Amino acid sequence: MKLFRKLKKKKAEGEGLSETNSLHQALASVPADAVAPRQDESGVNLAATPIPVLPSSNVCAVCFHLDPGKAPRHGNPSKNDPSWVIQEYNVPPETPAAKIELANSEDLINAAKDGCMHCFIVRSALNALHPGWETEKTIISIFLAPNLPVVVRLEFGSFVTTTVSREDALRTYGFDVPVKFIATLLDPSKPGTEAEIYRLRGGKGESSGQGYELSSLVGHMGFAEDIPRRVDDDESLEFIRKNVEHCLGEHSCGGDGSTLPLLPDRVIWVEANTPSRIQLVEPNGARARYIALSYCWGPVSPETYLTDATNLDARKEGIDYDDLPPLIQDVVRCARALGIAYIWIDRLCIIQGDGGDFTTQAPKMGGIYGDATLAIAAASASSENDHIMRERDQKNGPFTLDMNLQGLGKLPLGIRRRTHRLGTENHGGDYGRVSTRAWIWQERLLSARTVFFTPHALKFECHRHSIWEGFDRGVVGHSWATQLDLISNSNSSWLRLVEEFMQRDITRPSDRLPAIEAVMRYIATKTGWSPFWGVFEEHLVESLGWVSQSKKTVAGKHAGVMNPGHYAPTWSWASVDGGISYSHVLPYHDGPLEHMDPPIYELECRNLDRATGSVIIVGSYVIGGIRCVIEPNQDYDETDDRAGKYRYKYQVRVSGQHADFSFEPDVALVPSGGSEQAYTPSVVRMPHGQTAPVEEWTGNCLVVLVAKHNVKSLAILLGASLRSPGGNLWERLGTTGGIAVSVWSEEHVKKGPIRVG
Repeated sequence: MKLFRKLKKKKAEGEGLSETNSLHQALASVPADAVAPRQDESGVNLAATPIPVLPSSNVCAVCFHLDPGKAPRHGNPSKNDPSWVIQEYNVPPETPAAKIELANSEDLINAAKDGCMHCFIVRSALNALHPGWETEKTIISIFLAPNLPVVVRLEFGSFVTTTVSREDALRTYGFDVPVKFIATLLDPSKPGTEAEIYRLRGGKGESSGQGYELSSLVGHMGFAEDIPRRVDDDESLEFIRKNVEHCLGEHSCGGDGSTLPLLPDRVIWVEANTPSRIQLVEPNGARARYIALSYCWGPVSPETYLTDATNLDARKEGIDYDDLPPLIQDVVRCARALGIAYIWIDRLCIIQGDGGDFTTQAPKMGGIYGDATLAIAAASASSENDHIMRERDQKNGPFTLDMNLQGLGKLPLGIRRRTHRLGTENHGGDYGRVSTRAWIWQERLLSARTVFFTPHALKFECHRHSIWEGFDRGVVGHSWATQLDLISNSNSSWLRLVEEFMQRDITRPSDRLPAIEAVMRYIATKTGWSPFWGVFEEHLVESLGWVSQSKKTVAGKHAGVMNPGHYAPTWSWASVDGGISYSHVLPYHDGPLEHMDPPIYELECRNLDRATGSVIIVGSYVIGGIRCVIEPNQDYDETDDRAGKYRYKYQVRVSGQHADFSFEPDVALVPSGGSEQAYTPSVVRMPHGQTAPVEEWTGNCLVVLVAKHNVKSLAILLGASLRSPGGNLWERLGTTGGIAVSVWSEEHVKKGPIRVG
């Protein structure tokens, strides 16, 4: 018995590749009389009755016949280790899931050659999306769950295993057990791919020929739907309309849907009684459905289309559709197709160049996005000059894998590159530039429902779930926006949100706090907490435990950068420009070790000054010495400034701990050359624009205990403030989690109030 494969692109001309393979193993359990018509006891001909064709009981040791019930299980709910399917989709917690990892791709290739139909399917899918992969060193991961497409991840690299002894684990991590790490080393120059393999519904996925039911060969594989070639196709617009109406009728996202939202102070009316049918209006308390646009501005020039004092009156008279940038034209088209007459776009509805209007409107933006019937996230546009209602790139599928089983029929399957990488949705997803902007982060969290126009498919998200275009009925994922609704008495969720927010770019560093203000007000209303310079007053102590973290590792450069102005007190994450991490406070928040070594906080905060952000902290502290070792950076290239000319390594020593420990400062540090008094620190944050030293230096600092773990402790390092010549104000230099707990029982430890700003 032979298998003939025809791999072809949907709606493309010409024949695809063909290849021959055997099905002896996969069909070994087919009964002998299944190849001919037979009759039941009453003499009725069963030729038209589907006869199940079952896979062999000799399960393939490579792919496990793509059966989640036979493959290695993934995750362990009893140990707070959810499976991939629990993290990705809204499914019952008992849903079985499996993950197959193949460090040697030759195993898959050989199994396919030897007659495993399921390995042949996986191999064919990878050949369609990444021709030539078989000649590379690769890692293949196969993700399985009932009634969902099979996901195959192809990466270029290898596995490396490292074992840490019990003694080293205790010294480094505080765990009195040996630790085994399995690391994946990937080739950054060769991006991998993820393929989806699925059954086709609507007659295209049913077996044909002599009436034999071949779908049981892939019985655990889920169905999926074709994604229209064009975004403005009726099917895509119906996808938006259907999900918006379902949310309005069945959910309570942004209200119960029974009351029309109050229109913002200015909106664009796209069904106006003017020749152009488009007009800027001030509705004065009117209620109606409206769309809010979430997008990247791009470079601003004199030609940028916006509303300012010079054209405000003209915009109120009417707006010519042909004058609008491509992105805004598409938003108008989408609104009209959905039957929504008003849209809100910041650059048109806020008077630009007028600080007074922005100051008035900026605090209202949370409500504007929250009350909008729908927010459109222009993920496929890098600026206003890009269309979002356009033809989709079809080079990555869909493909049809027509499997002709000689004498039995045909089993067609669908193959396509995944629209979004598995495991990214819980972190907000990666949809291009809209996923990198701080203002859009806030807009997405506050919007009741959003549709993302990504290059490959539409995604609908409300505060109940998310749905990708092209997935089968009822296949829904989690909603990233629900993080706001899940924040209750725990500050951990907020700290994780801040980590995500600080990974986003912002044009003006002074906008960091304004860009998160509406989210903080929302949380304050929900919890009763009091916002205070980017944190909440009730959780100020644990909020101090952040560390600067580069968004992208750059050799020789500091993780954080000083802002050009003093926009926040130094203890706040808003005082630096760059990413941050709360790894010291939430060291295992993504894994099963979350509660093994929780921090015990020892610090107290008093006398919060809301105007300046200064606080009085009371706790144990010691004098520390900082040494900065500066070495030439071997990776430096004077024609490419992405790498720094020097590498900076900061080491700290405190009394009672004889070994130096390294720490990453918030920003570059410099010696101040200040007072010779024993308790006056002489290390400061390097002022904005100043050139970093090129020679080794030393200086003093205060090391203040924040929290204790079993073995190590969390502390913040403080230096003199250049903004306070009198010496009564201290500034944060960084944090460290490397000080032994025993240090704080020594006689040199002092305790007292310290003013930090």
